[in-house]
Amino acid sequence: MPVRRTWTRVFVIAAAVCTLATPLASVPAAADDDPQDSPLPSTYVAPAAPGGELEDLGSPMSSLTVVEGAFGHLSDGRLVAYAAPMGENAQLNVSTTTYPEPTTQLGRHTMAGASGDATIAVAPDGKVYVGTFYEGHLFQWDPATEQMTDLGQATSEATYLYGLSVADDGTVYGGSYPDAHAWSFKPGEGFGDLGRISDDPDIKYARSTVYDPVHNALYVGTAPVGRVFRLDLATKQSTEIPLAPNAKPASAVADLDYADGQVLVNFDGMLRAIDTNTNTEIPVVDGDTGQVTTSYPLSARGVSPAMRGGVYTSSVYNGAVHVVRYDLTTHTVKRTGITSRRGALIGYSWNTENGHDVLYAFAGNYSGGGFRYDIDSGESGSLQFQITASPSPLQHVLPNHDGSKVFVDAFLNGNTSVYDVATGASTPVARVGQVEDWTLHDGTVFAGTYPNGSLVSLPEETGTPLTTYTRLQDSDSQIRPIEAKEHDGRIWYGTEPDYGLRGGAIAVLDPKTKAVEVTRNVVPDHTIASLAFVGDAVYAGTSTQGGTGTEPAPGDAKLVRWNPDTKTVVRSVSPVPGAGSVNALTVHNGHLYGLADGTLFEANAGNLAVTRSLRLNVSGGFGASGGELVFHRSGYLYVSAGSSMVVVDPLAFTQQATVTDAQLRLEPSTDGTMWTLLRPEGFTNFLHLGRYTPATTRCTTPDTRDHVTLLGATTTVRNRFLETGCTLQDLLLRRAGRSSNAPTVKPWLDRLAATGQLSTTERDLLWAAARNGR
Repeated sequence: MPVRRTWTRVFVIAAAVCTLATPLASVPAAADDDPQDSPLPSTYVAPAAPGGELEDLGSPMSSLTVVEGAFGHLSDGRLVAYAAPMGENAQLNVSTTTYPEPTTQLGRHTMAGASGDATIAVAPDGKVYVGTFYEGHLFQWDPATEQMTDLGQATSEATYLYGLSVADDGTVYGGSYPDAHAWSFKPGEGFGDLGRISDDPDIKYARSTVYDPVHNALYVGTAPVGRVFRLDLATKQSTEIPLAPNAKPASAVADLDYADGQVLVNFDGMLRAIDTNTNTEIPVVDGDTGQVTTSYPLSARGVSPAMRGGVYTSSVYNGAVHVVRYDLTTHTVKRTGITSRRGALIGYSWNTENGHDVLYAFAGNYSGGGFRYDIDSGESGSLQFQITASPSPLQHVLPNHDGSKVFVDAFLNGNTSVYDVATGASTPVARVGQVEDWTLHDGTVFAGTYPNGSLVSLPEETGTPLTTYTRLQDSDSQIRPIEAKEHDGRIWYGTEPDYGLRGGAIAVLDPKTKAVEVTRNVVPDHTIASLAFVGDAVYAGTSTQGGTGTEPAPGDAKLVRWNPDTKTVVRSVSPVPGAGSVNALTVHNGHLYGLADGTLFEANAGNLAVTRSLRLNVSGGFGASGGELVFHRSGYLYVSAGSSMVVVDPLAFTQQATVTDAQLRLEPSTDGTMWTLLRPEGFTNFLHLGRYTPATTRCTTPDTRDHVTLLGATTTVRNRFLETGCTLQDLLLRRAGRSSNAPTVKPWLDRLAATGQLSTTERDLLWAAARNGR
């Protein structure tokens, strides 16, 4: 694959050294307070940081993620399958549905700027409509002309479109995020904003829609508070349809479908039904038990169009995906005895073949698979639609123990591959799921994944099989383990809660016993965004961010010391006023270093008092999981914040260089390289694997202890870089040695004082230390 190399040019920021923060009055002084040194001389200018080589290694994997598929008939009568896999500048793929003969691809049609179909529907005239991510645009493809048209943004605030449905006159309806509006598009007339579906501020998604042709009404399902509303399109009046309450408070109405006077609802993965004449819930009967149920499980994207008095969908039973039929007259749902080997059904159509009614469906999200079921003969089978994979948006990167391989995980579909550093080849391994963070321990990769908050592991060498320890969503309503670190033989996770909820957790996994211990609401209403350890002390950085769809909790992000035995917070501070997240923590020379949004800070590990802070010049937004801190063996601190990678001189506490403003993540390898994910020019997603190698200096591993030490005696003179990669400590020891040559030091110290690199007081202190060592 092609490799682009760029030697970064560093620039010196001639600025004041640091901002000294005032310790909080409420925090008592600790015995291990930092020495109260005088600041570095105002005339001191830190030398430039080392340059480095940033290599763009291209896309390490492609993926085929189909959120939803649809079917239509061409002018010659052929049934074809439509899907636009997730990916940058996504393409609508058109595939035949021939069976048992192999299917063929008829074309691919680009939707510029879109990232795939979150929702897709086919109008009565055959036109295909696709609602897309990131810009909230609706696209139209005409099979007669093969023309793709960007119809524009559905509502002024929409970034994601959801739940397309089409009326008999060709009007398209849908919902949006984050404004939770319903909207319409009518050919020849354009968009109509039907307004926010509810005044409830916790509702962020108009997640699903369906049109009722009898009553000229639109039904809309919401998230992360799962409710169903009926919008009268003549009067524009909206009313809620009461449903029996669900067990969990954070919920979503993922799909709505209309069939013969009923709206079929996917309510948190359970089948519910609404009578559109009375607008009341219909009792659903489990055909296998005869019991009325509100918890018949759906593993599907909606239901099929009605056929012979029923609709078809899929449900998981005993680990297999079963095709089930809901009878529209008796309101009974029952397994057909047919299973789908390719996965859940996510798009449907009927076709007539040799006088038989045949159901076609997309099956599974990640393979372009299909399903065919002849309901007359009972014959069923699998298809492979010809859909082209797209370069995967990437989520996380992790080098293995010796740096010979690099694990890379994909956003959304959670495919995982291993990049071989020597050959440049990438090989798929066990699908881990969308990794929120991961770490290494004892030859094993431990990861936390979305959307179920699963804690999983896989062998570092083989990449398979996958071991699942727990699903934090089931036990503690946590779905994003956004921090993972190994400490004392255990794996520690900081988590973000489920949609619509607040209050993260610290989860601790013991790999030996497989036990998982979870503590919720370490800081009430805050997500646990970062973790660090000094001896037996546990430190956590929090975020005011809650689960998706929530407003941030009031106040600032916290830095806390937490007692794992008593499960209590020992001490708490707001390290950077106004910051929403302390999204990275690390320990160096006994100090805590943290990243709070775009501000780097140094804190005392005893009393958590912030001793220095630095506002970084970085680009991009900040979130709970958006920061990395790497103290490199070159002596410099490398920071990933927002979409920028910058170099900080940790002794002078100044930002020295910007490596790139188009990256995500930063993970060090044993050979001194650092691995990241890159956003190619002109793209919005991080699609490429990147490697950054700092240039070597004559001091290969500089001595970066805080204070200059001679002959075992620590002075009060703060250490600093005197040249790129070499500190005062390094160069002084070269001059003075460890037991002799002290007379050579005096002229050198005089020169440093004359050039402003040392104060005269510091010169005298160092000369006295050197003389005492003779």
